[in-house]
Amino acid sequence: MPPFDVVIPARNEESTVAGVVRAARATPGAGQVVVVDDGSSDGTAAAAKSAGAIVVSTGSAGGSKARALSRGVEATAAEVLVFFDSDILNVEPAHFTALAAPVLAGDVWLSCGIVPYGRLRDPFFLRLPPITGLRALRREVFAGVPEAKRNGFQIEIMINEVIARRRLPSSIRVLTGLRHRSKLEKVGWQRGLPAHLAMTRELLDCLRIVPLWTYGSYLRNLRVLPSSGESLSPAGADSAAALIQPAPRPRR
Repeated sequence: MPPFDVVIPARNEESTVAGVVRAARATPGAGQVVVVDDGSSDGTAAAAKSAGAIVVSTGSAGGSKARALSRGVEATAAEVLVFFDSDILNVEPAHFTALAAPVLAGDVWLSCGIVPYGRLRDPFFLRLPPITGLRALRREVFAGVPEAKRNGFQIEIMINEVIARRRLPSSIRVLTGLRHRSKLEKVGWQRGLPAHLAMTRELLDCLRIVPLWTYGSYLRNLRVLPSSGESLSPAGADSAAALIQPAPRPRR
């Protein structure tokens, strides 16, 4: 069995999904690369398939990131999974390696990555509860999220809650070179701003159901790793790739 599989949720990301798929498929150790078409009305599925992905569908016109990730997990078999958003630009194989390596090495149960925000803001964002869609984790972590809590964009916070409640080690790093294509870029202010605000409200609703003490538990078991990704030198990339091998279960 390959060391890890990749799950890419996608909804109307025809212009960017192929680049993400190609980078994932070129990553040493990557097994299945699964794109979950979450009710797209454009050519997302066709673009993903032409780039070499296995394409599955949520079977619903209404988008739900939680449902898309659940469907993707069902379509994979590896014990380690990499989740990667389909609206990320400048993606390279080294970004997948940087996410997967800490989990495969047995050091952590969850490995998160964020796009760069700049030297002054990165230290702040690295210590916030991560809502990033760029992460690697053991399959059992996702399985630990109850079905009742698998709702839309809240899924990433619910994954964090599993890690915090079980007091499991996690890591986070800046994935140098990446850029996120925002909703405003995709559909303009008139449609993009309401969509962004709706996502923000959905995430803030988590404050009602996730105890604040879990944030402290998360921070106590967090490792902030050096920036990686595109900035890796060829030698550094080779060293990281050497970690892409089956590893013992992480330490509790």
